[in-house]
Amino acid sequence: MNITNILKKEWPVILLLLAPFAVSLLLSDQVPDTVPTHFNLQGEADDYGPKWVILYMLPAIGILLYAALLLLPRIDPKKRIEEAQKPIAAIRLITSLFMVGLYAMMILVVTGSDVSINSYVFIAVGLFFVGLGNYMNTVKPNYFIGIRTPWTLENPTVWKKTHRLGSKIWMVGGVLIIISDLIFSESLNAVVFGVTVGFMVIVPLLYSYFEFKKIESTGENA
Repeated sequence: MNITNILKKEWPVILLLLAPFAVSLLLSDQVPDTVPTHFNLQGEADDYGPKWVILYMLPAIGILLYAALLLLPRIDPKKRIEEAQKPIAAIRLITSLFMVGLYAMMILVVTGSDVSINSYVFIAVGLFFVGLGNYMNTVKPNYFIGIRTPWTLENPTVWKKTHRLGSKIWMVGGVLIIISDLIFSESLNAVVFGVTVGFMVIVPLLYSYFEFKKIESTGENA
């Protein structure tokens, strides 16, 4: 599928990504010249910058991420991403929703609304992991998206098994992050988040290594 056809099909996503710019133009006078741009684990602002960072740079990053995911099939040397077009489209949508949601939350913060930015971020990241995990086991071997270790890239069987396991781990991990945010204090929630993400990264990495060694020792073909 060429880019023109994708854009025609995904025009609602494009409108979603462009909407923040219209909102920024409407609300620009209501936003102070200096706004918080970073928050610590307690949800307190610990860095500040000019308002254009939130009003325009943040939504621009969302568009750049969408464009990068759109152009990946064009630069994939072996065209493997084309074989996984459906999950790539889903990842574009999930990423776009996450970025627009983050923009909306930051707009609420800089316009004076009493909201917990940390609570949103943890829940949004949890949903993000659940969404990615749901599609992870359908991603074909490629150089850009997925659990790309030396062992998954070397052996299609290792790739498939690792992503099957990773899909379950990421979905469960995402749910745990959401539940933790709803029931634990901010400090304990941060610990749960760190441990969960570490588990989500390390377990598939180790699994791919040991699975590759197992296949290598038995002489099983890919």
